[in-house]
Amino acid sequence: MSGKLWIGIDGGGTKTIAVIGNESGRLLAAAKGSSSNLTAISTEQLYTLINNLIDQLLMKTGVALSDVETIFAAMAGADRQAEQQKIYDAFLQSPVLAKLKVQSDIHAALAAGTWGREGTLLIAGTGAIIFGYEQQNTFRVGGWGYLLGDEGSGYHLGKLAIRSVLKAHDDKMPLKLFQKEILTHFNVLSPDQLITKVYSSTNPVAAISSVSRIVLDAFEEDTLAKAIVYTVQEALLELIESAYSRIDRTKPVVLHGGLFSNNIFYEEFNMRFSSRFPDLIALKPTISGTVGAYLLALHENKIEVSDPVKQMIQQTWRLLEGEIT
Repeated sequence: MSGKLWIGIDGGGTKTIAVIGNESGRLLAAAKGSSSNLTAISTEQLYTLINNLIDQLLMKTGVALSDVETIFAAMAGADRQAEQQKIYDAFLQSPVLAKLKVQSDIHAALAAGTWGREGTLLIAGTGAIIFGYEQQNTFRVGGWGYLLGDEGSGYHLGKLAIRSVLKAHDDKMPLKLFQKEILTHFNVLSPDQLITKVYSSTNPVAAISSVSRIVLDAFEEDTLAKAIVYTVQEALLELIESAYSRIDRTKPVVLHGGLFSNNIFYEEFNMRFSSRFPDLIALKPTISGTVGAYLLALHENKIEVSDPVKQMIQQTWRLLEGEIT
């Protein structure tokens, strides 16, 4: 295979996915690994993980590292320069270093919605945050973590739902159907057993967030479930209000995260968003954060992402997506 190639890596809290492609947008191979969040693994483990992913891509495409122009690693936990430097330091003795560019995974999520251009990102996943990038300057609103913030997140939604179960128990009120499903989800028989189940979990935030789906499934039929969802959406709208003066109105607000992947949540939120902020446009990415990292690799070399390149990326990504799901 001739010609230069570019690698994008999107590292998250549960999995890390890498993709390799050429400057025409043809994605040639994908590879998947475990969590690469620096708060959860050592830099040595991260070094091994990234090298393994690169090796897989090179093996699948039959090329050498010398054929790769840029490796853009968008990693969870690499928000600050100190964390980014730790990753660079891990590769000091590796030929990968000369090709490596490290940024937060937030940048890849934004690029997935803007095709590498600047803009504003609203994340509603396990956590919640607004991130903006404009002319090398960034701003953040929210994202204070589950102890101090994360209103508008899947964690927030799950916590409100579990609280509703506990309040019904305190008030000696019968449980609604979705509240009973929460008990079943945790494999307990009564609300008071939820306490032990949640607090003894190895990952309480993920356990609480997992309840979101039950509430969203009940949205159409249950007024309390609907009220909980609206409370969470209102928190997201308040994040936008806090960031409003810093948002570039000429660019879209990219909606990213697990809550927005739910059609009911997305449609309801988009309706309220458009009503509250008629001068802003919201959109959901049609490509993944991994492809966003690949786009950023192209942008590092000032390669134009034209409409034909976008079409090729979308076509070839659909073919690869099944390999890593």
